[in-house]
Amino acid sequence: MSRVFVSSVVIFLVMAFLAMSVSGEVLSLDPAAAVAPVGPKTIPSLWSTNFLTLVGTQTPASYPNCRFGVTAWGSQQRDLDLIPNFGVGIYQDFAARSATVSEMAGAEHVQMLRLSQNRPNDPSNPNAPITTCGPDYGYTVNYPLDDGPGNLGTLVAARPGALWIVGNEPDRRIRQDDICPQQYAEAYHDIYHFIKERDPSAQIAVAGLVQVSPGRLQYLDIVLDTYLQRYGTTMPVDVWTMHIYIIPETGAGDAHIAVGTDPALAIPQSFDCDDPDSYCYAEHDDLDIFVHQVRMMRGWMRDNGYQNTPLVLTEFGILWPYHYYGTCSDQVCPENPPVDYGCFCDENLETFHPQRVADFAEATFDYLLSAKDQGLGYPPDAYRLVQQFVWYSVQTDGTSHASNLVEFTDTSYSLTVPGQRWNQYVTALPEELNLFPSRVPTVVGRAPDGVSPVTVTLTVEVRNNGNAVVDQPVTVTFYRDSALEQPIGSSIITDIGGCSRGWAVAMTTWDDLPTGSHRFWVRVDSTGVVDETDETDNVASGIVYINQPQLYLPLVASRR
Repeated sequence: MSRVFVSSVVIFLVMAFLAMSVSGEVLSLDPAAAVAPVGPKTIPSLWSTNFLTLVGTQTPASYPNCRFGVTAWGSQQRDLDLIPNFGVGIYQDFAARSATVSEMAGAEHVQMLRLSQNRPNDPSNPNAPITTCGPDYGYTVNYPLDDGPGNLGTLVAARPGALWIVGNEPDRRIRQDDICPQQYAEAYHDIYHFIKERDPSAQIAVAGLVQVSPGRLQYLDIVLDTYLQRYGTTMPVDVWTMHIYIIPETGAGDAHIAVGTDPALAIPQSFDCDDPDSYCYAEHDDLDIFVHQVRMMRGWMRDNGYQNTPLVLTEFGILWPYHYYGTCSDQVCPENPPVDYGCFCDENLETFHPQRVADFAEATFDYLLSAKDQGLGYPPDAYRLVQQFVWYSVQTDGTSHASNLVEFTDTSYSLTVPGQRWNQYVTALPEELNLFPSRVPTVVGRAPDGVSPVTVTLTVEVRNNGNAVVDQPVTVTFYRDSALEQPIGSSIITDIGGCSRGWAVAMTTWDDLPTGSHRFWVRVDSTGVVDETDETDNVASGIVYINQPQLYLPLVASRR
């Protein structure tokens, strides 16, 4: 593609983005830094509205799809019919809550804790590297780690089995959690064990960084190294999360250099979109770079022993504005726009117009739903690279408004072009359910006298890598034979979430087993009540050892 550079446009870009800063989720404008701005387009806030009426006709989604998620605040969750309009199966609002609204029943709310840190000698320039990481400055979490009223313990008790993300963009200075990687490891350790001690069923996730880049991955390397050195074990992680925003990290880079990392790794800003070592504004929605970031993250996870861990993309979308000075209605910018031109123009003189944003969203959906790799992906989810993805956002007044899925008045709302395309996309997806036995533990039984028969408990872990919850009772039957004709016993399970993030455990007892080894088989949905996408993966086998000889190994200690 040819690159057109017009001096007035370049000057506009420089002025505009020197006045911008990414707040992790949104861009914010400094009015004092702009030249007589008309101001971003103002959209009424949803915080005080009640039960808005949808204008226009959309096909409602018939189920919450666990793959698709959004960021939605306050009454947006109640008033905007997020499940019927967008098939939302997961959502976040950057907060931890003791209860969720009834309108979001069937979708998973992500709990988030926020971190902070006081470093006394940081440079005032937000783009300057932080060289003071290493000493223990400590950390602060927004909910104290105790069981007092309103503190973390009460929230954990109110939301058993929740997904908890520890922090938000801790790598980014000033605007987000802004904490050195060494202290992030400490905070994660303390929060992980505090929650797990009170709710073993909770899932704990590492915070998503601004984007996936060499500098950001170095931040995670330092976190893992610190955790191992300080606590003598690898860091336990139930879920990894990431953000994908294609934004530069130095110069006018709005991502900033990742806290505590080598500045030489940071990706610079450039107006030359052909430079492979920098990011320009036109590349903000480049699908090839998007795919590269996904694969970088999964490759890093594999190399550090986390391939068998879910990955959730908890933020992506378009951060650059469409309306900048006033209101924009153009897809292509003039070569010499007036000073108060209402659009933000990239290096190719294209705006981030609604059609462009919708095209980007649909292209990312196509990729995220189909991307699989046995060398990188999550095995229980058919080796998909990403299990769930959360768009930023349903609606914001900030400069990232190009990603808005709705627009509204005080009494009604309608879907934007990206929102309409999302609705058309998700309502065309059929509900998929697929149960399978993901783990059958080996059982060892021994009588006190070493010879008598023993009764044991058989268990199987059952997952669902479909896109919706299996909410009906499902029978799981254990058998003595591979022909599945001699049942040992059955168990009933229900509410098995999709996307292979969670699981249910079925169990039965096997009575009076004599000394020796005993093979058994298990079939999920043995009565065939669930219409599954794959009926061939429902059977697995296991083994029981009774009164087997015990081998005692000597304990050898060494001192280094």
